[in-house]
Amino acid sequence: MPLHRPLDRSPSFTALLLVPVAVAATAAWPARAQAARAGEAQICSLGFADVGQTGTVICKSTVTGATTQAIPVGAPVSAAGAIGGSLASGDGQVLVTNQVGGALIFREADGHLTSPQVLDTAGEGSLSGAVSRRGAYVLTGTHVRFFRHGETVASSSQPLLLGDGSAAEVTLGDRYAYVSEKNGSLEAFLLGRDGNLVGDARPVTGISAGVIVGISGYEGGVIAPIAHLASNPDQAEIAVAEGTSRIQTVPTKEVAACWTANDDEEACVSNPGSMTVSCGRLGRDGFETYTSAAASPGESVFDLDLRAGLVGIQAVHAGAPVLLTYARTSGDFLTLVSEVPIGTAKAAGALLLPPVSR
Repeated sequence: MPLHRPLDRSPSFTALLLVPVAVAATAAWPARAQAARAGEAQICSLGFADVGQTGTVICKSTVTGATTQAIPVGAPVSAAGAIGGSLASGDGQVLVTNQVGGALIFREADGHLTSPQVLDTAGEGSLSGAVSRRGAYVLTGTHVRFFRHGETVASSSQPLLLGDGSAAEVTLGDRYAYVSEKNGSLEAFLLGRDGNLVGDARPVTGISAGVIVGISGYEGGVIAPIAHLASNPDQAEIAVAEGTSRIQTVPTKEVAACWTANDDEEACVSNPGSMTVSCGRLGRDGFETYTSAAASPGESVFDLDLRAGLVGIQAVHAGAPVLLTYARTSGDFLTLVSEVPIGTAKAAGALLLPPVSR
């Protein structure tokens, strides 16, 4: 299907929960920090020693590199690379998934995470989550569930099309919850006015066959990078759908387009195979511009988040997980603000939050 608009292409659980703990500053990045102070934030990830062992939500200052919060949670289901959206925020809430046997939701106020509640996923491990003003959506290997704010038992639930354990991420558009399953399914669930899941899973049509990991809801649709096309596993492309039909396909020269996020009409995609981040501007009918290599970190890049002019990425550098923060600058290009070690053997997810107010 042709693009609707010209595309300007630039060159290349149950856990014992503790209150947030302030930890001594880690390595800071003074030169970059001075340039970024106007866009100060926290960048967070889920750190752990290994899958199945106790995890910790770790937040760092994008300016100083100091640990601003360290909150023990349950054991993670997956390390980086298999799922997207381990951490999600919205409407003053932060949802922590990628948890054995449940999920957690926190209140967020002035950057602080407090008052955790355990969400009941019927014993299944949670993989991904999304938050709207009506409540939280939690993805497991077989179902997507909706929890009204303040309630810990799901008010609605729907089975996935495949349900074969390859589920990767849930995200929200205006009228649908979207789910990716890595074994070749992008599906949409109609939402009621109260946020409940009111329809069975419907396949999104026109999407090229291939591996889909991370996805990101945008207005009435979804952005879905196809990491490995079935026709050529070494090729990737970006699909944009509205409702349940594809409206745009953006080819990319990058390798393994896996995770994506958007904010304020800008979207970015992490490409761990080519160690690059791609970005573009969004309009009503999808991407209006797209820069294949908006940044080249030179290291493996995974899940990411966009907020207030910043792009936060969970990456791996020299075998250790790190958090990268970039500023969106001229055009679709990114400028590195900071690189901060997480301080754990493994990590998954990236989330940008406002700075902690003292």
